[in-house]
Amino acid sequence: MPIQLILFVTIRDANIKTARTNIEEALQVTSEIFFSSLSQRRDSLLSKVRALSSDYAFKPAAHTNEHQTVLSTLLSYQSRVNADVMLLLTMDGQIIADTLHPKTTATEFYLPNLVELAMNSEYGEADIIDFIDNKPYILVAVPLFSPEPSHWIIMGFLINDEFSKKLQQTTKSQVSILYGALNENWRQLSTTLNDNNKILSESALVAQPWSFESSFDLVLKENSYVSIILPIRKSNNYFYIALLQRSLDKALAPYQKLHLIVASVFCIALLILILGGFFIARQISKPITILTNGAQKIEQGHYDLDIKVPQKDELGQLANQFNSMAKGLAERAKVRSLLGKVVSSAIAEQLINKGVELGGEERQTTILFSDIRNFTSMCESHTPKEVILLLNQLLTRLTASIDYNHGVVDKYIGDAVMALFGVPVADNNQANNAVLAALMMQQELTVINKELSGNNFPEIGLGIGINTDKVLAGNMGSNTRLNYTVIGDGVNLSSRLEGLTKFYGVSILVSETTQSHCNCIIFREIDTVRVKGKIQGITVYQPLGARNEIDESQLYKIKLFHDMLKNYKQQQWEMALNILNTLDNIQSEHLYKVYIQRIEKLKKRNSDINWDGIYTHEQK
Repeated sequence: MPIQLILFVTIRDANIKTARTNIEEALQVTSEIFFSSLSQRRDSLLSKVRALSSDYAFKPAAHTNEHQTVLSTLLSYQSRVNADVMLLLTMDGQIIADTLHPKTTATEFYLPNLVELAMNSEYGEADIIDFIDNKPYILVAVPLFSPEPSHWIIMGFLINDEFSKKLQQTTKSQVSILYGALNENWRQLSTTLNDNNKILSESALVAQPWSFESSFDLVLKENSYVSIILPIRKSNNYFYIALLQRSLDKALAPYQKLHLIVASVFCIALLILILGGFFIARQISKPITILTNGAQKIEQGHYDLDIKVPQKDELGQLANQFNSMAKGLAERAKVRSLLGKVVSSAIAEQLINKGVELGGEERQTTILFSDIRNFTSMCESHTPKEVILLLNQLLTRLTASIDYNHGVVDKYIGDAVMALFGVPVADNNQANNAVLAALMMQQELTVINKELSGNNFPEIGLGIGINTDKVLAGNMGSNTRLNYTVIGDGVNLSSRLEGLTKFYGVSILVSETTQSHCNCIIFREIDTVRVKGKIQGITVYQPLGARNEIDESQLYKIKLFHDMLKNYKQQQWEMALNILNTLDNIQSEHLYKVYIQRIEKLKKRNSDINWDGIYTHEQK
């Protein structure tokens, strides 16, 4: 046995050394291909911009310096060459048109160092890697000659995961591009790693000693990668680097057959020892057989057994413990069977471990209702198969926003979604998470609508209502089909709020209870209403985003609207109308027109000292 163990370790170490050598050689080849690919991408940019610079059809449009004309020309060319951003600048760095920011003109270029590098270069051309709107781009600048330099043409490609994946397809290596400073956490710009390893690699590079162009081992989630770091470009004290990796575990996979042979020899020798010991141990073979049969029954799911071993030694004690274990497994199987009818297995496991009450309990919960707008009209113009496929894709992407913010989808109701926050797992930040999920769903809707438009589908809308209240959470249904859900007046209010989004022309409405629990989000008060089926009025709010995402102009409009509400509730109709007209001139919204029409009707009646300012909705 010792000789076989030594042989096994020796062979294993030799295989690891061989695999590591092969990986290091492959990574060197990958590094050469990487720089060649990066150079080709930069040269491709330059050739496309040079072609545009020499295009006689483009020069007259550029010399107009007219924002819309230039923007339209740039967008057309950008589409033809599959670029991600194009700009036309004056020679002193003023933006004429920017395809990434279509409304921007007559402002300073936000990357002046690119223009400065081009001006100081021999041929008047330059390239950099830098961030636009917090996203990395490869950018080039080329002058427009007519015949003297008159403008700067900027073109760029986004550095995203597709860039790394194309290189991975050629080299079979994992490729990541990161940005950061030494001894600090790195930021992933593009990667072929999965999400878990992507996050781990950002911090692992800080704890792991390494040097440029030297191989080292990087452990990500118990998987070892042979890695090499290449410097791409340095900007001040920050680096753009390429992290090239190959899995050592995958490289060792071909050697597993040899390992299996050695291990099999070891097992055969061990089996010979066991057979020799069988004759010595035959006095205890019968109870062991009984225990083995019992284990097989348990494996098959039969927990109602009673193993009897008529001995008072350790085997007898083991049989008693075995019986206790079988009873415990039987009870656990019953609980799992019950929960399996209620929720998914993952949530069932969490419910068991957390000890949540199964029969129902009163819980503080935040309920989110969402409904897709214009979906019925879409169904009329497409086949059922197309509609079902599209609906599944939409619900999957909207559900991902709920999951990301610690919510649980309670049910799908056609094209509507009911989601819960705070149950079955308690969450002290449930209201904030629900609002963040709603904002993320609206952001995802913007992306979805772009994709729908590209596939000849009409755009859709999404109305969301959120309320926080004490409800009854528990198992409801029949003896054969249970559902873990919530019931209570707070659930109905969430549904009513979702319906009111159509009336006010806003995408999200939350109750005052939910709003009071969200300190890091900016809200706009919308109205004080009495929904159908309710006597007491409630104030509803529209979430606009995190505090650090709201600019001064938005804050100003929120303040104006709140001033209008104050005058409205005091029956100061003219003052309220003046503010509404001011807001409507700044940026027209359906909400302003709702209040203008309402106030015009209220002006016709006499002032009422008992008027409470609550608007009653007669429809759901």
